[in-house]
Amino acid sequence: MAGRILWMDDSRQCIWRPRRASGRDAGVPGRVAEVLLGDHDRLRAAATLGLLKRNLPANEMHVVRSGCEALEFLRGLATHPAPERPLRPILALLDEDLSGMAGHSILGSMLRIPPLGARLVILLVERGRIAAHRQWSPEPDGYLEKPFAFAKLRECLRSFGESAASA
Repeated sequence: MAGRILWMDDSRQCIWRPRRASGRDAGVPGRVAEVLLGDHDRLRAAATLGLLKRNLPANEMHVVRSGCEALEFLRGLATHPAPERPLRPILALLDEDLSGMAGHSILGSMLRIPPLGARLVILLVERGRIAAHRQWSPEPDGYLEKPFAFAKLRECLRSFGESAASA
């Protein structure tokens, strides 16, 4: 059974989209994305990781438990890129309440790390809290209420493609 893969099509204004994974990806514009999941709640992180692995089995997943670990992971990519492997776009799904550093604090620090590739940051928030988070600065690329179904993530990613196409 062919799974899906999160693909960032940088030939068309950085459109992120899940697509069918196949051995015929050579010659298709874009790059396979890596997923960084930041959540201090072990049970929720395990459930979210299971959801992501079931729906995006070909993507590499990284899980961090704190804001400091998230920044360490991103700094490591920026300062020690693997020469044998091309840079991959990063989809960062960060919980609003990561231990050690909340999602917006991480975002501010992330913006100071020179990006080596495309990066999309989605803040995972409790139901009904998106409006409150929109008042904070800096803002992430998007918000997603937790817990979420894969269809919600796909819809969120599709909205980035639509906003890039209309820009």
